Amino acid sequence: MKESSTPKTKAESSEESVAAYLEVHPEFFEGREKLLEKLHVPHATGGAVSLIERQIQHLRENNKELQRHLQHLARAARNNEILLEQLQILILELITSRDIDEALAALEKGLREDFHADFVALRLFGNWDRPEATEPTAPELASFARTLNRKRPVCGYITPEQKQFLFGGVATEVASSILLPLCESRHDACLGLLGVGSIDSKRFHPEMGTVFVSHLGAVATRILRAHLEA
Repeated sequence: MKESSTPKTKAESSEESVAAYLEVHPEFFEGREKLLEKLHVPHATGGAVSLIERQIQHLRENNKELQRHLQHLARAARNNEILLEQLQILILELITSRDIDEALAALEKGLREDFHADFVALRLFGNWDRPEATEPTAPELASFARTLNRKRPVCGYITPEQKQFLFGGVATEVASSILLPLCESRHDACLGLLGVGSIDSKRFHPEMGTVFVSHLGAVATRILRAHLEA
């Protein structure tokens, strides 16, 4: 026996047909402005608003969201501009340094004052005649193997062992950090490790960009290596 369609089923089918038709023919209401004025959409707070009012409200919400996005982009662009200026000043200070001590002093001063670092630590590899020099095969470097192999900065969280190796007695005060392998490219051996620490847990985070800090690392590596080999 053939099943008869219930009124509810017919209504649902009709609504779906209307919705499908309007989706395919979005221009249907052109020239039918009076029909638009008669259409109403239930409001979340009760009652109803006309379809035109609902569309206007939707456009206003989209406009506000777009404005917020543009403001965010403008702030990001301005911050990047300031960061680029600070990076340029620091690089020029490094270039004009006369020896390794001047270069290290300029690097630490720039990172502390312009990049708001609370702690700066440098660990050089090899038999350099400096107290912070260490062998790249030292057991303490095992936890840095991945970073040294990838030759990319790590922002945000580093392990307690890594913090202890880099920052020593103040390691427990470091809440966020940047771990920067000192190498000019991915094909060169690392000269050492540069640690930049902050007492603010949100200062350095995994989502932050690393283009500028990578550029600084490459320039600093070239200059430090030149001074050490002089």
